[in-house]
Amino acid sequence: MELIADRLGRLCSQASGGRLQKYAEQFGVAEILDLIIGAIGRGTAGPELEDALDRLDDAFARNGIDGLTMGNRGFEGWRGGEGHPTVTAWMCPGSRSCSRAVPVESGDPPVCPLLGRPFAKTQISL
Repeated sequence: MELIADRLGRLCSQASGGRLQKYAEQFGVAEILDLIIGAIGRGTAGPELEDALDRLDDAFARNGIDGLTMGNRGFEGWRGGEGHPTVTAWMCPGSRSCSRAVPVESGDPPVCPLLGRPFAKTQISL
């Protein structure tokens, strides 16, 4: 619940001057803002309130305003490791491949029952 309290604090700080309501109306989420304000007035804090905060954040983010209740997000590069982990698998040999993949085990590759050609060994990034 502390996270919800933090999010409500950020929302409260954005509410002065009436711009929050104006933007909520412009972005089509005025009813969500009203639901949040009602929940605050009733002292209700549950999954519905968190969902409403998420929907409000999403609507504002879609319109170029990020971090309304969650704070600004930052992105950083992947730390450590050499690239992304991979899995080796046998994949469809067709030029328009199907989604079938078979784990690589010792031995020969399986043969595609439709094309009659052996599967191709492929690295799949996770």
